[in-house]
Amino acid sequence: MKAILLTNLFALLFTFNGYSQEKKVTIKENLVSVNGSPVFILFYNDYPMGYTLHNLKNEKLAVLRAYFYSDNQQVTVGNPQGRVGYFDVTFLNENMDKCEIAIVGGPKLLAKLIVFEELVKDEKLNESAVKQFCRINGTKFSEYRKQ
Repeated sequence: MKAILLTNLFALLFTFNGYSQEKKVTIKENLVSVNGSPVFILFYNDYPMGYTLHNLKNEKLAVLRAYFYSDNQQVTVGNPQGRVGYFDVTFLNENMDKCEIAIVGGPKLLAKLIVFEELVKDEKLNESAVKQFCRINGTKFSEYRKQ
């Protein structure tokens, strides 16, 4: 009985250990690495404000432009103007896929999102991941802004 209990306990610990092996994303001088291996480059642009995503060969893969607007429904004590920020994302693939995502955090969170969604694979855009990402995110910010 003890042997079965110990076996199950070790199996449970190994399972939790596997889940805790998260990808460690770091950024140093625009170079984004996962677990110490360089994956892509993320450049910040002053004008127009946003980012450009490049592969390690410095080929441009996507452009993320920042847009802001005020929304009375978003007014809070911490956001008295109701300012809403989003990135208009254009992937530089054959279809020029587009979508919009909220601006949350800085470049490290953006890099983590790109890694988590697996948008870059083998120094190219991962076409299936890009299509899924665009379908899920859509263009809700610009649609809402028009109303």
